[in-house]
Amino acid sequence: MEGLGAVASAIAVVELTAKVGSLCLEYSSAVKSARSDIKRLRKHTDTLKTTAEGVRELLQGPYGARLETSQKLREALSNTCSQLGDVATKLEEKLHKGHRAKTMRRVGLRAFGWPFESKDVDKIIANLQRDQDSFSAALQIDQITEILDIHSKIDLAALPVASGAASDSHAEEHNARCHPDTRTKLLRQIREWASDPQAENIFWLNGMAGTGKSTISRTVATSFAKDGLLGASFFFKRGEGDRGNAGLVFPTIARQLVHKIPALVPSIREAIDADPDIPKRALRDQFEKLILHPLGCIQRTTAIVVIIDALDECDGDKDVKTIISLFAQASVIRSVRLRIFITSRPELPIRLGFKDVQGKYQGLALHQIPEQVVEQDISTFLAYELTRIKDEYNGQVPLGWPGENDIRTLAQMAVPLFIFAATVCRFVDDQGRSNPAKRLKKVLEYRTAARNSTLDKLDATYLPVLDQLTSGRTDQDKAEVLAEFRSIVGPIILLAQPLSVRSLGQLLDVECESVHALLNSLHSVLDIPSVDDAPVRLFHLSFRDFLVDPAKRTKNEFWIDEAEYHKTLTERCIQLMDQCLGQDICCLKVPGMLRSELDQQTINAHLPPEVQYACQYWVHHLKESKHNIEDDGPAHAFLTNHLLHWLEVLSLLGRLSDGVLLIRTLLHAAQLQPDTAPNFVDFLNDAEKFIRSHGAIMERAPLQIYGSALVFSPTLSRVRKQQWKKRLSFIKSVAGINDHWGTLQQTLEGHSRSVTAVAFSADGKTLASGSYDKTIRLWDAVTGTLQQTLEGHSHWVTAVAFSADGKTLASGSGDKTIRLWDAVTGTLQQTLEGHSGSVTAVAFSADGKTLASGSYDKTIRLWDAVTGTLQQTLEGHSDLVTAVAFSADGKTLASGSDDKTIRLWDAVTGTLQQTLEGHSGSVTAVAFSADGKTLASGSYDKTIRLWDALTGTLQQTLEGHSHWVTAVAFSADGKTLASGSDDKTIRLWDAVTGTLQQTLEGHSHWVTAVAFSADGKTLASGSGDMTIRLWDAVTGTLQQTLEGHSGSVTAVALSLDWNSGLDASKNRGLGGDILFFNGEWITRGGKNLLWLPPNYRATCTSVYNHTLVLGHASGQVTFFQIVSA
Repeated sequence: MEGLGAVASAIAVVELTAKVGSLCLEYSSAVKSARSDIKRLRKHTDTLKTTAEGVRELLQGPYGARLETSQKLREALSNTCSQLGDVATKLEEKLHKGHRAKTMRRVGLRAFGWPFESKDVDKIIANLQRDQDSFSAALQIDQITEILDIHSKIDLAALPVASGAASDSHAEEHNARCHPDTRTKLLRQIREWASDPQAENIFWLNGMAGTGKSTISRTVATSFAKDGLLGASFFFKRGEGDRGNAGLVFPTIARQLVHKIPALVPSIREAIDADPDIPKRALRDQFEKLILHPLGCIQRTTAIVVIIDALDECDGDKDVKTIISLFAQASVIRSVRLRIFITSRPELPIRLGFKDVQGKYQGLALHQIPEQVVEQDISTFLAYELTRIKDEYNGQVPLGWPGENDIRTLAQMAVPLFIFAATVCRFVDDQGRSNPAKRLKKVLEYRTAARNSTLDKLDATYLPVLDQLTSGRTDQDKAEVLAEFRSIVGPIILLAQPLSVRSLGQLLDVECESVHALLNSLHSVLDIPSVDDAPVRLFHLSFRDFLVDPAKRTKNEFWIDEAEYHKTLTERCIQLMDQCLGQDICCLKVPGMLRSELDQQTINAHLPPEVQYACQYWVHHLKESKHNIEDDGPAHAFLTNHLLHWLEVLSLLGRLSDGVLLIRTLLHAAQLQPDTAPNFVDFLNDAEKFIRSHGAIMERAPLQIYGSALVFSPTLSRVRKQQWKKRLSFIKSVAGINDHWGTLQQTLEGHSRSVTAVAFSADGKTLASGSYDKTIRLWDAVTGTLQQTLEGHSHWVTAVAFSADGKTLASGSGDKTIRLWDAVTGTLQQTLEGHSGSVTAVAFSADGKTLASGSYDKTIRLWDAVTGTLQQTLEGHSDLVTAVAFSADGKTLASGSDDKTIRLWDAVTGTLQQTLEGHSGSVTAVAFSADGKTLASGSYDKTIRLWDALTGTLQQTLEGHSHWVTAVAFSADGKTLASGSDDKTIRLWDAVTGTLQQTLEGHSHWVTAVAFSADGKTLASGSGDMTIRLWDAVTGTLQQTLEGHSGSVTAVALSLDWNSGLDASKNRGLGGDILFFNGEWITRGGKNLLWLPPNYRATCTSVYNHTLVLGHASGQVTFFQIVSA
């Protein structure tokens, strides 16, 4: 029964810790002289009790059978029991020894002292901590053994990482750590914070550029790693590719945590199995499923420290605030003491982020450290480094060099910039140059210059290094050197991610030797590897700041014009892509090969780093160059020739979703300039539709860019017409494809049940959807990318609405509650309870202060949207309330009901103003026009009615739907009204005349919700088919169809000896292979050939020789002539 012994010991530890804690409480109320020791012992036993309870739960959990047999665990628990038993016995003996109850009552407890001296308490706590660490370590070992079982292995490749972001990465290997005699007080403070169970879980260290934040981070990381406390680290670095990508922070941290704490494997594996795309999900989803939940499932007595360095260099201000908010939530974890150490410059987005979590972090600004302390630390560092340099030069410098006066002067020049001291030391130590004494003298000369000019600290830091390039040269030589410096260093400091000397040479079309020749003099400011394939990096971002500062344009001869060199980089990127890109660049051969089947080595072999760089960042450089975009200019010519090739590379790199954003960036830049380049703009608009329409398959299967995407684009599309010759070779001709882009822009898939509600944020950038699957999803309305999934409702979600400022999202549910969410972070802010039936509708007032909700309980409730307080309950409807809407001025609230009426209420007093009657069926939807003059209502009677919102007079009845009307919405200008119906269509009406403008078809089930974006250009619809569709609400171009069918195509009859359907036994004639249709793909020879978009999937098929015919549910027929490739 050894196993029972382990469980029994754990239970005994729990009971004994409770007993010792109780005894300490008795003493603390009576013994004043030892309260500090009593408090310490009680605090430790409380912590030990929590850990022991966790051990007990683990022993009784799924891994318990194996853990119970651990000899080390049993010994550790036994020792802890023994130690606690001795302490409890001594406390009890001292409390009762030699006294009868009568005497105790007479003299009182204060007559007795605490039985331990402070040193005894220290020893007891140390022994208990040792035992606690022992059984924690035993658990760790045994869990590792269990986890390494084949059934608990995890594929770490599923967790992408930001290369070089970890503190122990090669990229950080040679970067400085604090000298042992510097920053001692600060480092001690950080260590005390990490070990204090009562401390806040975040420590924010902030300071201006060059004050040594990253050096402190690396030192802290090294120290905690040595003690086994470092869980993970992420060192942001702008211009280093993924090291600025917020989307990789949590996967990178999770991957490191798995290595350090194998007990996390089951939870993280479960998260990946449940959602293989979790690394692409919203930051909140990543954090909760890869960090928060896994850590909450383990027990650990020692702290786990996560280090986040240079958070200000993270791309995206919103992401910065989200990361801070999420880390603040880690305080809810009780089983693990998670500590997050963050450094950054005190920039506005970060200050705002920490303001939102006030009281949940410990902060320290480096500028608050007394200047004399900083100066002393810099002096210590300088003395150590200069002495080392002196020793390495074997007497080539004077005996007394550098001398205390020079060190003091340098330290005074440096304060508070440690980067000054580090740069000076690298400059003085530059092998092969003049001896150190002369180079130090050169630096000290800038002390005198600074006194007599506006020379600042960055000048004094970097000019000694750069001036050596031009010193003693003729004016002509000097001009040549400066030009060469700018042509090479300019691009280096402006690159979006660092490149190696070899790649830099290829990108700039410069010989590697020329690059080396210049860089050899810049080892003090650039990290230049000894091999040509490793990236050249800036030691510090302040070097870039120094070179591009507009204020230094006329003062600094090394000044670099950012716009000019961004233009140079744009030109070189385009030239390089023009030379290197081509169809099937990785030689995949198979049209349907998925990107997930490719290994990175294959991609890298065909796409060298400089080409990858050019494809990802040429638009960035073009934008920053502020150069005019012209018709038939370099950008236009490049995309005309290489759009598909470029998209193929983005797909191979897993960056296809960036394509839409990059095209939009070009469009925005072109539209802002005086000459809008109309031809190029038209091409870009078409390219955006091409990517948005086919992005899903292009991202999955790169070569389908030349197959499905090209084939199923409209025949009059500019992209299709210009690129048609690039189609996959087996496609000879196609007929039956629409001539124009339809109104459908994009189909968003992800919900597992019917979509019930959709809403745009006020800026049009985010789309929210609610579903029967109990979730709310937030989508990027531009790219269609899923940003977040909000979970919490215990029943279907019936309604969603954004506040006017876009910061808050409200959701209503069948669980009778309304939930308010932070629309940026996805954090649940409040749950509003009060309705006695399902909530059916929610709406914010225009000022965002009031939230209205309708319910099955026949009432409308008005809530304070800030505090969540119920303000009023409006009663009057005789059946369930189905819809609510505020007028734009917030004074009137409309409600629709199954009682067939619309009621108008005074939104301030709650007084019923009017009851509008006329519908012969349940009212399902209500909406005000922007000017508040017109109210629209939809009904089960298949009509939409337009009412004068002031008088209640019926203005028009719009008829056309063949089934219930389920949703209505006005465009922002009030000119267009959209309606959704059970007949699977959306109809757009002229809201003034009532004329039907167009009918949007595409959903395969009832339409449940419609919403316009703020600019009126996009219409979103939700449906029972589990999709959200985005439509072009402006052009409304109808799709062409082959006329003749009045319903679904159920058969195709052809003469000769056509075969009906794709019969595996008969359908030959295409190179001898058999042609199949498996629902999504046309396949041949067992390999995917051509992907069919949802609206082109066949209800019947036929093939003869080289011709394939597909009949579609829309009544359309498509013909393909396919030949052997």
